[in-house]
Amino acid sequence: MKEQLFHVGIQHIKTGERISLEVWAKNVNEATHGLHGVINWNTQYRWTGSGPIYDDNGNIITREVPA
Repeated sequence: MKEQLFHVGIQHIKTGERISLEVWAKNVNEATHGLHGVINWNTQYRWTGSGPIYDDNGNIITREVPA
């Protein structure tokens, strides 16, 4: 099974501080929803976007993980 490396951006609601996280996941939904306890309707952070991370050759960064 392969996982991809994703960027997930969050922002602190009161201070506006932006944080960029790198998350290994099977897909972008898993990467984003895996942070459900951090970015939720009753937390201090809001989600600003998610997407795959690419290497210097324009390929999505992946890794093999045991099934």
